[in-house]
Amino acid sequence: MAIVTISRASGLGGEEIARSVARKLGYEFLNKDLIFKEVEGFGEQWLKWGEDLDEHCPTLWERFDQSFSGFVALAESCVYEYALKDKVVILGRGGNWLLKDIPFVLSVRITAPLVARIKLTSDREGIDTKHARRLIAASEHERSCYLQSVFHKDWSDPDAYDVVYNMDSLSLDEVTDLIIEEMPAKDKKVTPEAMKELGQLALAAKVKAAIFTDCRIFIPTLEVFHDSSGIVIRGIVHPPEEMVKVMEVARRVAGSVPIKSELHYRGA
Repeated sequence: MAIVTISRASGLGGEEIARSVARKLGYEFLNKDLIFKEVEGFGEQWLKWGEDLDEHCPTLWERFDQSFSGFVALAESCVYEYALKDKVVILGRGGNWLLKDIPFVLSVRITAPLVARIKLTSDREGIDTKHARRLIAASEHERSCYLQSVFHKDWSDPDAYDVVYNMDSLSLDEVTDLIIEEMPAKDKKVTPEAMKELGQLALAAKVKAAIFTDCRIFIPTLEVFHDSSGIVIRGIVHPPEEMVKVMEVARRVAGSVPIKSELHYRGA
């Protein structure tokens, strides 16, 4: 079955729409809370770092810190694992970019003019419009900066989505129904080839998360992806013995899938 990713502008309460879509479709719902629960399974320290760093504009230091890289890798791996389960609505988490090459994923963006979002936030939070505006501005800055740091993309770009719905002229139920109406066309694109591609992306993400969360390894520059030959690992290591550790972890996670190393040593 098709998968849905939903991105929403700050102040809209998009979780309510995502939950409504999941409920009507009989799908699982993946949001921040569930991802945090999954991340905690790798150790309480990852949950703590996730709570500190998630949807927060990282400093230059944080961007190259292993805790930030590890949390991001775990969260991305979680998105892929839930996508593999099928029948899931994914709220945020950069799902539209992570799954952009999967043809049976419906990528949705929900937005509204700032004035409308200020009113919604003011009514929902019981605050005046001045404070609602500040709350939205702060949220947008942190979330957009986080996504720019991780994906190097502009979350407000409409071309990054299959459909964009404006809540200024649509109700929650109307948006829910419009999303559901798009699903049959996406369902037809579920093929063995597309599922294989998703599985390869998920495995590469799992390998990357395992490397970044191994306390024996410090590798600030790392790419892990799948090509026609298997899993490719590309990056810079400092102590040459870290190459051995990285490949050891990768082979353990990848199993019988071939691993190609494009790691390079940079001396002190």
